[in-house]
Amino acid sequence: MTAPPVPTIHGLRAQEAWSPPVFRPRTLVARLRYPLRWASNWVCSNLHSGYGSLRVALFMASPRLRAGALAADHPWATGISPWTGEPVWTENVLYATPRKPRWSGPAPDEDEVIVARIGRFLTSMVQRSAVTDPEIPQGPRRRMPHAVNFIHGTVQFNGGFLLFNDFLDARYHFSDDAFVREVRRFARQERRELTVVMRERHHDPTEFAWFTAFLRARFPWWANPNGPTDKRVLWGTPSPYPAVNLINGSWILDMDRLRAGRMEELVRPPVPAGRYFQGSYRGDQPDYSFLERFHAWGEGLIIRAFRFQGGMMFTRRRRIDPRAWEKYLASGRRWRPGYRVPGPFAGPAPEGAETRDPGEAS
Repeated sequence: MTAPPVPTIHGLRAQEAWSPPVFRPRTLVARLRYPLRWASNWVCSNLHSGYGSLRVALFMASPRLRAGALAADHPWATGISPWTGEPVWTENVLYATPRKPRWSGPAPDEDEVIVARIGRFLTSMVQRSAVTDPEIPQGPRRRMPHAVNFIHGTVQFNGGFLLFNDFLDARYHFSDDAFVREVRRFARQERRELTVVMRERHHDPTEFAWFTAFLRARFPWWANPNGPTDKRVLWGTPSPYPAVNLINGSWILDMDRLRAGRMEELVRPPVPAGRYFQGSYRGDQPDYSFLERFHAWGEGLIIRAFRFQGGMMFTRRRRIDPRAWEKYLASGRRWRPGYRVPGPFAGPAPEGAETRDPGEAS
């Protein structure tokens, strides 16, 4: 089947030409405030994750969220806007930085293609739960429970996207309190999820783990690092491009509507152009802090303690990935599905992460 055309991104504030990020000096007040903010957000994000996990489990148990709860032509399953007849994703790009001229690997796709690839990847998950004759059993062809697949529908259709060149570019923005406040304002006013996307596909898994902890130091929400590497980073799943879901909980509202059968409320129009992220931003943290590296290392230890299951929740990895189970047994049960995060005193240590095009989220 021919993929629908990809519309261009429109409505973004005019961007200046790319220049290397120059961080502003960090004030004494910011240095003193940081540990308190880190501790507060660490506690809140874990509580937030616990509540979110409980709601996922309840949605999974609901008889109303079985296969076919959404039709195969529903916008959550196609990404097609009922207002334009075209994919909606480019209309929900809220902010995109100027593209840098050189990349560590092959040049990435154009921005319109990047968000379209992520959107189509997420819609493919929803489509697997729209099939009812016959229903696709959970396994290698449908890895996630139906309710979890439906969650990806609201993330891709109703949610917003932020595009950056790489982790340094993203850190340059997210270490600016004004940018953080704008993210919070978007979540508070729009009640939508937000996906942070990096154009650079080739990346160090250690830095990806550190960047995720960096974001969680700034928000009281959970964050999942998803990417195109062979193994997983922390609790993350596959994705065509490195992307972090800042899970603010808005997905729960849409899933409640789906469970209640309020289908007319599921599809929301695109975010009006020019409403958010209209300022100039300059962060003050060029490096990852010890607390962020410690956080990522600690979570990595917890995940590795689950051995073959790793960071996968809501389904048994052995059930959906029999080839990985064979690899695990062949290694004497030493193989792990995720990358090891080095201790907080170590520098980035790439484990030979190779990018690939994921066939299905795990």
